[in-house]
Amino acid sequence: MTDRSTTDTAPYYSSALVSLPAQTVALVLAGGKGSRLRAAPDAELQGTPKVLVPIDTSVGRTPMLGHALTRLTVAGFRRIAVLTSTDPATGADAVETYALTHPSARQVELTIHREQHPLGTAGAAYAALGHLSDVPAAVVLPADTLFPTVLLPSAVTEHRSRPAAVTWTVTTAPGRCAQNAGRLFLDPDGRHVVHALEGVDATLPAGSRSGLRQATSTGAVVLTPAPFRALFEEYARRLAHPGEADL
Repeated sequence: MTDRSTTDTAPYYSSALVSLPAQTVALVLAGGKGSRLRAAPDAELQGTPKVLVPIDTSVGRTPMLGHALTRLTVAGFRRIAVLTSTDPATGADAVETYALTHPSARQVELTIHREQHPLGTAGAAYAALGHLSDVPAAVVLPADTLFPTVLLPSAVTEHRSRPAAVTWTVTTAPGRCAQNAGRLFLDPDGRHVVHALEGVDATLPAGSRSGLRQATSTGAVVLTPAPFRALFEEYARRLAHPGEADL
């Protein structure tokens, strides 16, 4: 399995010697509906688009999307694409206005890509990359995930050193509040995903875990656009024509 690998964030460190390849783009997922937040007994949460909910940071309270844009800019990204949705529940108009008026928009090439037909995270990345040219690598990062973005240049460098279309950054030491903890199972070397149970109501039989390493997704994924798009097109073709796989 050479088209999807993993990267554990543990070995990486911040270094001025590690820089992003020119034209690398960050794809920021900002199309979530925030169903659980809207169910909370808090008027601010009920009436605010998910990624615009403020959080406490070292520089004060700021919307989650603002925190992501600032940290990506500090990490060295000069191209950022904010991915939104046509679903009215996501508040795309407010999200897009916020992104385009954020201070980072004056420092980077910031574009908006509103997905017309929801096809999950991979579909959103696929659609956006179809409108972006000369991209050597892309990093997909949810706006509502507090990832240590300073580590992303090292993750991109590691990804480009491997023959992989997709590198899924993972951790083997998730925090107490991490979602989907231990839902990824890696091969003994920790280089490939063997089972991915995120978002799946299933458990892996104990006997089949022998030799596998459990890990947790950090939310950040690194892509090489051309092979990733080819993989997604093959995936979409198989969904549309499931019987062809048996021919």
